[in-house]
Amino acid sequence: MTHSDVLNPNPKYATLGFGLMRLPSAADTTKMADAYLNAGFNYFDTAYVYGGSEDKFKRAVSSRHPRDSYLVADKLPPWQTSGKSSSDRILRESLKRCGLDYFDFYLVHSLDDSNERSAVSAGVYEWAAEQKKKGLCKHVGFSFHGTPALLERVLTRHPEMEFAQLQLNYYDILRDDAGQLHQIALKHKKPIIVMEPVRGGRLATLPKAAESLLKARAPDASIASWAVRYAASLRGATCVLSGMSNMEQMQDNLKTFSPFQPLTDSEEDLIKASMNATSNIAAIPCTSCNYCLANCPASIMIPDCFNLYNEHKRGAPPLEIVGRYRALPNGRKAEDCTACGACVQRCPQHIDIPAELEKTAELFK
Repeated sequence: MTHSDVLNPNPKYATLGFGLMRLPSAADTTKMADAYLNAGFNYFDTAYVYGGSEDKFKRAVSSRHPRDSYLVADKLPPWQTSGKSSSDRILRESLKRCGLDYFDFYLVHSLDDSNERSAVSAGVYEWAAEQKKKGLCKHVGFSFHGTPALLERVLTRHPEMEFAQLQLNYYDILRDDAGQLHQIALKHKKPIIVMEPVRGGRLATLPKAAESLLKARAPDASIASWAVRYAASLRGATCVLSGMSNMEQMQDNLKTFSPFQPLTDSEEDLIKASMNATSNIAAIPCTSCNYCLANCPASIMIPDCFNLYNEHKRGAPPLEIVGRYRALPNGRKAEDCTACGACVQRCPQHIDIPAELEKTAELFK
């Protein structure tokens, strides 16, 4: 994959990108990166706030492979910058951690109403354009977790943003406003990088009624592969990021893309039918990004609590789920939340986390 492939607004279908948010050990990350590169793929996505991710990328990729053999995207968190000097510092730190002289793609991270105000206040858009002129990043864009109205405003006011990274998956598109985000990006002729195609793993395991429909059609295909193929078949999508955290997930994705088969109309209809059989697929729409954890003064294991809640709602054995919940450390369970609300401002899914923790605590009481 080349820069021009990523920035092509009308690709035939998207390729596979390696999202570096949820990585295993450095040694396992290296094995996964080698398997990914050896299969002919080369797009890596990390961020300043993905704890340890940039360092693992350096150990696995930049210190071991030629610079022209891969593309890498990194991100500036607008909530952590107040202007040019702090943005310069963050960029220098990211380059050093990654072992690079430049980034192929550099993004304003996680735009929503609050983060976009911070970006405007700190002059981030203008600053990003300057870094492109300096050659510290080849192309600039943004990742997005806001409303359709905000996306329309950003793309209208900032045509210098060359691409948009959007959370697009069949659950969000068929049940929420993600379809509007997709159409707005297409209207502005912006190439789309897809993130969360499996919705943080939520679409890798479905209720039995939904899974049976998909398995009847393709017994050997994983449930997750349906979500990845859906995302990669979307018009305008050039790359689908999969946040792979073990070799099994890597091998499954490589199988899906070797070679890639876009969804047929009948397969898309089947996904819609499976959605009708999925009433509790993500009772709490957490994607386990872990952004909330840094803001929680009580160190509540928020994603773990929500994952167990969702597994229960999807029909997992109750005794097993209760046992796993009770095994969480004392003082870090849902019932230990003080409802301070510090976590809410960092959640890209805009979840009312204290309210959902209260609901989770009630379930497991």
